[in-house]
Amino acid sequence: MKLLITGGAGFIGSNFVHYWTKKHPKDKVRVIDALTYAGNRKNLEPVKRKIEFVEADITDKGKVKEAMKGVDAVVHFAAETHVERSILDPAVFWKTNVLGTQMLLEEAKKAKVPRFHHVSTDEVYGELELDSDERFNEKTPYAPRPDNLYAISKAEADRVVREFAQGNKMHITISNCSNNFGPYEFPEKYIPILITNLIDGYKVPVHGDGLNVRDWIHTEDHAKAIDLILSKGKEGETYLIGSENDVPNKEIAERVVRLYGKDPTWVKYVPDRHSNDRRYAIDPTKIYTELGWKPTITKENFDEGLNETIDWYKKSEDWWRPLLKRKAPVTNGEKRAFAFITLDREVGKVKFEYKYADEDIDKKPVLGRKMMEDKVRTGLIKTKLKTRQWYKNTSKPYRDRLLALAKDPKTQGFVDDLAGRPDVIGSVKQLKLIRLAHAPQKYGIYGIAAWFQVETAEGEKKVEGYYSWAMGTKSGAKLLVLTRYKGRISHIALLKSEKFPIGARVYDLAGGFPNLDESVFELITRKLKDELGIEATNSTMRIGEIIGLGRVMPDAGMTNNHPYLYAVIVDVDEKIFPPLNEGENYETDKGLVLWPIEKLSELINKVDDAYFLSALARLKLGGLTNIKF
Repeated sequence: MKLLITGGAGFIGSNFVHYWTKKHPKDKVRVIDALTYAGNRKNLEPVKRKIEFVEADITDKGKVKEAMKGVDAVVHFAAETHVERSILDPAVFWKTNVLGTQMLLEEAKKAKVPRFHHVSTDEVYGELELDSDERFNEKTPYAPRPDNLYAISKAEADRVVREFAQGNKMHITISNCSNNFGPYEFPEKYIPILITNLIDGYKVPVHGDGLNVRDWIHTEDHAKAIDLILSKGKEGETYLIGSENDVPNKEIAERVVRLYGKDPTWVKYVPDRHSNDRRYAIDPTKIYTELGWKPTITKENFDEGLNETIDWYKKSEDWWRPLLKRKAPVTNGEKRAFAFITLDREVGKVKFEYKYADEDIDKKPVLGRKMMEDKVRTGLIKTKLKTRQWYKNTSKPYRDRLLALAKDPKTQGFVDDLAGRPDVIGSVKQLKLIRLAHAPQKYGIYGIAAWFQVETAEGEKKVEGYYSWAMGTKSGAKLLVLTRYKGRISHIALLKSEKFPIGARVYDLAGGFPNLDESVFELITRKLKDELGIEATNSTMRIGEIIGLGRVMPDAGMTNNHPYLYAVIVDVDEKIFPPLNEGENYETDKGLVLWPIEKLSELINKVDDAYFLSALARLKLGGLTNIKF
């Protein structure tokens, strides 16, 4: 058999490659991987003579077409995975996880590949209550709207695979797995952070209260499960893979510290991270009973697996040390790197750093096939709409309008959001779309208002309104801008402007919606310049840090508006702003306000803006700044 493994230079993918070449030595293995920040050619060094390697992005149609030639089965691991990175650089998650999956399926169909297996995650199901005994199983509904873009993109990819399977003869299966651990895991992930910190003399970080529960499975057990699914899995079926090894994060940290030979003082509690779901746990009954799979590392012998992993990292410093220096590039609309994301080992979180002309960073252009991507995305949106009963019940003129809007890159995000509206929300059935309104095309569409006829569980019919603000980066961003002088945060930079439609001059944060093809970071630099007069690349004024504060929904129910909040720390010198007396605020005739940190409590009593209050609370309570109230 000839096997194509996507993402085979990543953590789980490379472990699967090692397993397969050992278990099935006569099979031919081809690996396709883009070698992004988490992909590492060294992961495959021990088996490099046993495989064929293709360096390519799975959204590169030509490379994918070539890779599919002669293939008997595809195992699809390739994905952007880190939750915090999805907050800082969301666009790439949609491109890789959704459009890339669609591209693989289409090219596999053209190449007449008979077998396709898609690897997914338990995060698509949302979170479980901490004190419940409930576990995810194959009948668990997906979370209505997961809180992080990683989970959203993986849920969408799963949907794409399921719908493709229904209309094609290819034997397709899906698996959703729990948290993996083992060798070759990128050192920003939880267990590698614990181990590598101990090796280097850092304390091990535990986020929040440490009670968040994850279900841990060893990568070799995961590989064996996929092997069984490939050989015995039923067409169109989903299998959940887990070892019933659900453990609180604090216990993981305590175990690693103990097994390493350190005392409990090496555990350090740090502020929680955003979108840190409380509990995951998998019920693997289906794969146990139908396929006969059983894990070798379970809750009973978990320490053995941890010890083995600790030993591997101790012996493999030449593998993980270079990765700690690796900078994940963030690209602009021209597909060139202009910033990077790095790991803060003290708190176990990633952070954003702006790139300046004097800094060395990968300038290799990222593959940009915008027309192809828009066409693929339009097809996905149309397919999703046609699965909705409310869409089928809607009159033809409104169906045609939705399809027309889905073709336009400027508006397809709005329609994509509407297409995600299920037929039943809670106990309310969505019957049909009865009205659709938006600004004239010549003014640029800011959002789409839709009215649905719905029916309650008691049989009452009524009309509910909904406003779509697109999805992802197109929901916009709000910026809490802090000036830092000689290492000390001194002022908050706000706007004081007249707000339509209330007609009053109010305090407001900079921010707004990105232009077409504009990344969220280009939006930030543009808004700093246009609204606050801050030139981010000026030699006397530079962006020091950008901290992702997650998303906020100020008007849940009426809209899906879920913009990102960012704290932007700007390093300045005394030449930029007029001299300020200690503790005094400053206001320009253009509406720029510099408010001293010393008087922050007074500002809080003046500002009603929900974005400002949410951003400030998350920044402070998250322990990400030394602002004193």
